[in-house]
Amino acid sequence: MRIRYITTTLLAAFVALGYASVCEAQALKVVESDKTITVTRGEGTVLTYNKVSPPAPAGIDPIFERSGFLHPVTSPKGRVVTGMFPVDHPHQQGIFTAWVKTKYDGRAVDFWNLARKTGRVLHERVVSVSDAGDGGDGGDGGDGGVRFEVDLLDRAVAEPAVDVLRERWKVTVYPTDADYRCFDLELTQTALTDKPLVVEKYRYGGVALRGPIGWLSPQDKGAGDLTGLQACTFLNDLGSDRTKGNEEHAKWVAMTGTIDGGPVTIAVLCHPGNFRAPQATRLHPTKPYFCFSPCVDDEFRIDRTHPYHARYRYLITDAKPDPAWLNTQWTKWAGE
Repeated sequence: MRIRYITTTLLAAFVALGYASVCEAQALKVVESDKTITVTRGEGTVLTYNKVSPPAPAGIDPIFERSGFLHPVTSPKGRVVTGMFPVDHPHQQGIFTAWVKTKYDGRAVDFWNLARKTGRVLHERVVSVSDAGDGGDGGDGGDGGVRFEVDLLDRAVAEPAVDVLRERWKVTVYPTDADYRCFDLELTQTALTDKPLVVEKYRYGGVALRGPIGWLSPQDKGAGDLTGLQACTFLNDLGSDRTKGNEEHAKWVAMTGTIDGGPVTIAVLCHPGNFRAPQATRLHPTKPYFCFSPCVDDEFRIDRTHPYHARYRYLITDAKPDPAWLNTQWTKWAGE
């Protein structure tokens, strides 16, 4: 097993101020193994990138195993705000990317719905794992984060199999105070052949977030015999909920649910430099997932001269969403 540890480099300044113990408790580390890349803070996990798919649990078809996604992602109190192999939609794994309705070389390819066996997204390689000294401001007035870069492949799996796109993910995790966690996902999708991928107009697809199974609506037809479900809620910068907010163009979307008796929120900020920003969003009426989906507006192409680039910031708190704070965070990030 190959393991690498990368820590933040702020100790000297804190020692000088007499705050060494605080800094040590909050130091970020990156731990790479054969199967995962995990960012930790103190004794807790901040997030994990899965280079290899965890095995599908009993009752879940192995076709839904996938690599190249973030799970678990946790709150400052260690509550897991992402889901993996949910019984209602086992193809949705944590934070993942996939287009749904596409055409490549005359054939339809669905990278999202794995059971259709036409396409999938998978981990290819680790590019770098390092200090992120130039990663930008994480909200506390300095960078000081850690980061890793990985490549994923968007593969048309029906014969003849073709790797259509390469995705470069750059994930940067920033040191914050104890009230929230903050990380960025920056991705670039580049065509690997001379034929374009046409992302057709559709109601969802893009960069997605799946929440815990317990946040399903009790009325969800895929919930089965599960008990104790408590539906999550959505809020965007326009003040809209999951019904009104579906397909609205939002600067940020927050998903909130209850874990261990307390509220937890994960908010995703869409950078103004993104294609068709502010991007349209798909907010599911009963399931704890949403995605930023520029394909809601119209089709577009990804080819050798037109890569797809996007940036998102994730903020996690053990509280209900604070719109004023989220707007401030978005404005600060957008103007960096």
